[in-house]
Amino acid sequence: MTTFADHDLPDALATLELYEVPERERVHRALVRLSGGRLDRMRDWLEEAEARADTVLWFGEEPTDVSPEIHAFGVDWINAFIDKHLDGPSQPPS
Repeated sequence: MTTFADHDLPDALATLELYEVPERERVHRALVRLSGGRLDRMRDWLEEAEARADTVLWFGEEPTDVSPEIHAFGVDWINAFIDKHLDGPSQPPS
């Protein structure tokens, strides 16, 4: 798993331009929101967006099919999962 160093915001944001998905701007906003300012999380959410943009939009926007509490729990849970499974020190993206 590749992660971003804390000081690599320009690289992290530039990486958002490397993939094509429908509704790119919505996905970008969702990725920034989901990362919560933590670049190590952004890499994982970026990989998820490449595979399943609809999942990222569900987590990163306000879904209408669940309560705000359930949505907040889901975001917190998946970010905790990402934090727990980081594979070591931050590295530049490959």
